[in-house]
Amino acid sequence: MHILMFSYDRTLIEGEQVGDTLLRHKRYSEYLEKLDIVVPAPSKTQQGEIKVSEKLTIYPSHGPKVLSWLRAYLKARKICQRSKVDIVVTQDALLGFLGVLLRRKFGCCLQINAFGLEIFNNWWLRQRWLNRWYALTMRWTLRRADLVRTDATQSRITLIEKLQLKPEKVVVIPALPSQESIDQFTGADGEAVMSSLKGEEYDRIVLFVGALEKVKNIPNLLRAAKLVLVACPRTLFVIIGSGPEKSNLEKLCRELGISPNIKFMGIIPYGELPAYYAACDLVVLPSWSEGFSRILMEAMLSAKPIVATDVGGAREAIVDNETGYIVEIANSEQMADRIQKLLESPQIARKMGLKGYQRALTLFDFEENVKKLITTWETMIKYHQDKDNALVGN
Repeated sequence: MHILMFSYDRTLIEGEQVGDTLLRHKRYSEYLEKLDIVVPAPSKTQQGEIKVSEKLTIYPSHGPKVLSWLRAYLKARKICQRSKVDIVVTQDALLGFLGVLLRRKFGCCLQINAFGLEIFNNWWLRQRWLNRWYALTMRWTLRRADLVRTDATQSRITLIEKLQLKPEKVVVIPALPSQESIDQFTGADGEAVMSSLKGEEYDRIVLFVGALEKVKNIPNLLRAAKLVLVACPRTLFVIIGSGPEKSNLEKLCRELGISPNIKFMGIIPYGELPAYYAACDLVVLPSWSEGFSRILMEAMLSAKPIVATDVGGAREAIVDNETGYIVEIANSEQMADRIQKLLESPQIARKMGLKGYQRALTLFDFEENVKKLITTWETMIKYHQDKDNALVGN
């Protein structure tokens, strides 16, 4: 089985130190004859193809977005011309446009991943006029996929209802952490990080991990932090990640008068992240839109309670009032109330975190997840082979 993927994930190029995406795809490739991944990326990233193993090759496609897309398509077309590709997989429905072109030209199957479902999110649609055009394009591509993979049951229901997709064409297979990552998060020691962060000034730590982008709605967390600090002034809010909104967020901290209690850590090497989760008291996800977020999985594996907005996979991960709290989107008062409850009741917080950990052990079986994905691909190929044979027979 030969799989060709399109992915925006630049950690595939940058290596394992910034994430476990490469580890996961190495594992996928062990079940395949060949896995080729084309990654549209800026020119500053590594040049030339990256042969990770005999079965896994990564092809960076450099340049501004339109140019990198054109180059990505041309690279993918050469791969399809060189050897038969069974399935094209795209990371999202926008890249799915390239998948549709290849499907039509070479007759391969097409799987489109739809995590987060921003095309149905009014906040995202209002951000810029281009997003509305993107949404139309993504709806068009999703309807032309042989299979749509999503990461939460509610997302599957939404796709079926709003796009009138056949139920059998939409599957729920989240992108779980690799087994190596699961082991790291479940066995992490956070004492050194905790001591370094708290010093003499703080006695509680609230953690956020993610890109500093508008969709993460970190201002909502900062406004909640201002309210929390009235009752819990010795709390430190640790924000790990980088992105275009950093200067705006730092400015908002100054305006709110909370800068001393907010620590922007920048990017932390992936191997060091488990210690930060282990060191914190709770984890917060304040997003406008999200799939089954990795921060939820990592928090659960670290036995930490979560306060998350009611987005995407939040209800898939969190049992409200048992493993954490689900709050209304952009409701900083409600978020502050739930954070404060956990900070003021450490025993309840630990109990919730432990329940989340136990739930994670049930939900996050990486090897079973990989096997389910491989079986889904095999079934898709067989279905189309049988369909083609039936047409030939007629």
